Amino acid sequence: MQFVFLKPAMNHYRNRRNFLLSAFAFSSLAAAGESVIVPCDQPVKSKKRGVCVNEASAKDFMALSPGVSWYYTWHFKDTNHAPDAAKIKFLPMAWGDRPSDLAGLDEYLKSNKPSAVLAINEPNLKGQAFISPEATAELYQKIKAIADRHGVPVIGPHMALGSAEGDSITAMDPIDKKNVTYTFMTPFLKAFQHFAGKTEILAVAAHSYGNFGELKWMIGMMHKEFNRPVWVTEFNSWQASDPNAEIEYMIQSVDLMEREPYVQGYAWFKERAKDNAKISLLGKESGTLTELGNLYVNMPVHDPDIFYRMPGRIQAESYTTAQDPEIARTKDTDGLLEMKVLDSKSTLDYQLFCESGGTFPAKLRLATREGAKIELLSGERVLATFTGTSTGWQTLSTSISLPAGKSTVRLRPDSAARLNWIELAGK
Repeated sequence: MQFVFLKPAMNHYRNRRNFLLSAFAFSSLAAAGESVIVPCDQPVKSKKRGVCVNEASAKDFMALSPGVSWYYTWHFKDTNHAPDAAKIKFLPMAWGDRPSDLAGLDEYLKSNKPSAVLAINEPNLKGQAFISPEATAELYQKIKAIADRHGVPVIGPHMALGSAEGDSITAMDPIDKKNVTYTFMTPFLKAFQHFAGKTEILAVAAHSYGNFGELKWMIGMMHKEFNRPVWVTEFNSWQASDPNAEIEYMIQSVDLMEREPYVQGYAWFKERAKDNAKISLLGKESGTLTELGNLYVNMPVHDPDIFYRMPGRIQAESYTTAQDPEIARTKDTDGLLEMKVLDSKSTLDYQLFCESGGTFPAKLRLATREGAKIELLSGERVLATFTGTSTGWQTLSTSISLPAGKSTVRLRPDSAARLNWIELAGK
């Protein structure tokens, strides 16, 4: 974990084109590519969503289970033992350059087969693994050799985004050919890749404790620089001004990482934080969620394999793909979140499933202006048009025809609107 956030100018090196990892399916729902039909009124367990855990009870895991699919403890052995009913999987970590980590990981993998092994925690930060890029590459190769014997992929190293000069590792850089103090993770990772040679590196992973802008910049930069999937295995807005600011950060951050296909896993830091209570997901009592934890569990997923069963009410934030949307806490009389669209260039796509086809009474809850039009489309075919009858929050009604089975519909406005939900009633 790090608390200093520096963003020096980026050096641009030649990207390695080796996009090897397609997707890890942590969810018990289905493997990647297999369609899943889910109820509209229940949280969906995200394949990506995880949590950093020091200590959690069976009740704690059950409270997190509707939306969280994996956790880790910075250790190679699971000492928390989430109950099977929670369907939250443990990922072991070989934390640093210690013989006990390698031996312990090997022993654990003899009787367990996790979806992935996490390798090396913050080698660029003092107080954490804190080893040079060359030593990191050597350790990564040792960890990978162990994991390969057991048929488990490796994700790592897990980098601190930035660090103060006095907390940063200094070593001979193989690219610049001089001693470098690595206050920024990208040159460290470039050097690590150099020393790793032809060793398979499946993904890049890092931690962020700044604001949403920092996180968004970080994951985009990592994907562009390294052309690999991205993992964010620690994140929160550590210095957010108050709990409401932390909530706003979580909404924006989780929604972004759920919709970006190159982000394959993320883990909130952490389950309980005595020294910064506003980031805790769990309350003081076992099995209770904080307001932030309830939000984390109920944040939507944007998974192309998920279809929502109709009739029912689908929340606006439960889109599959979108063009230029904005998400926020709703100011309507009910609901958790809302989506803001600006004009016809802003669209939201939803995946629906109907047991039988037919014409369904439909309602759209939104805030817009009088006369504004919102089209519901299948491809370019207009299924229905909703027209605003006033300014502000309103419920508009029409009917639409859908086939039996799976279908994708698109909401397209002609002007700014805030959307809460869409509802299809029984025929």
